[in-house]
Amino acid sequence: MLKLYILERFNLCLPEGPVACFQQPAELLCHYLAQAQGNIQVAVCWFSHREIFEVLLNRLRAGVQVELILEYDTQNIRTDGLDFQLFIRKGGHLFGFLEAGLMHHKFALIDHRLLLTGSYNWTYNSNVENLLILHDSALICAFQAEFARLKGVAKRVFRVRQSDAKVFAAFPLFENTQFPLADLRKNIGGGAGVWMVRIDRLKLAYNTLFKQHFLPFDASGLLSSYWSAYRMWDDSLFDEEMVRLQNARIPGAVLRELRCWARRIKTGDVIFATEKQSRSLLAIGIVQSQPQPFEGAGFSSFRAVQWLKILSEKAYLMPEKVSGQRVVRYRGSALRVLQEVMGG
Repeated sequence: MLKLYILERFNLCLPEGPVACFQQPAELLCHYLAQAQGNIQVAVCWFSHREIFEVLLNRLRAGVQVELILEYDTQNIRTDGLDFQLFIRKGGHLFGFLEAGLMHHKFALIDHRLLLTGSYNWTYNSNVENLLILHDSALICAFQAEFARLKGVAKRVFRVRQSDAKVFAAFPLFENTQFPLADLRKNIGGGAGVWMVRIDRLKLAYNTLFKQHFLPFDASGLLSSYWSAYRMWDDSLFDEEMVRLQNARIPGAVLRELRCWARRIKTGDVIFATEKQSRSLLAIGIVQSQPQPFEGAGFSSFRAVQWLKILSEKAYLMPEKVSGQRVVRYRGSALRVLQEVMGG
């Protein structure tokens, strides 16, 4: 019989039957990993959770063999990330997945008799996740075979170097997404926000901007300390950061803009990109991600955007006066603009 655990604290032995967890998966992971006596095999896409990492280090100190396969990209391999070189020094076996496709697994095998798997990446996030604890021998054999296959294509890492890591690319699945005009109209009618964003030619190279599908923000670098501490986005942690910035007496207009970019703009909202101090519409796009750390110069963060229409040849003048603010909710008829720009 499947057991469902939704607890504040876990005090469990190895389960007699399968367990499904929907709250605090990191805590349950730590509990079972800490019980390993012989070996742990982990394949996880992204790993930044320090408490889970410390459990693995403790198991290594206790003589447990730990093998870790992860996506070898700059989301994992970075100066402010987990100390995977320490993991290696303590005797851990690290394997970097460097293939073009994403190694999106999230599973661990404990002592060849317990399987931990589900949707949860081993990171700090506020997503709705699941974690399954299973001891079915057939499933464990299947996951062991997959782990062996991954080891065969991954690279054993003895010295961790960021220069060897793949460049992290957020949300590549959206590159070929199509958004017909009818769907855009339906989304806006269903409550999707529409935002006017002013783009400064002096700060952003248009070709790069529209080719790589992003919109950088926070030129003041106010979120730099946030990304150094957490790397993955969390709304509640951002709210705590905003309190700190308010106490630091950052101008209200700057905080308002930052809050728009980070909290008010939602995934699925529509962007009207206009040229600074002009009514010329440059592009129409859809926001495809939460805030992410920006690796380039001049900004701390970005939102991934799927550009649907880039007006490189024929200019379109917005029917209303353009706001002087860099980012503001559009109050005109978004459906009219979409029809005139994309309908023809």
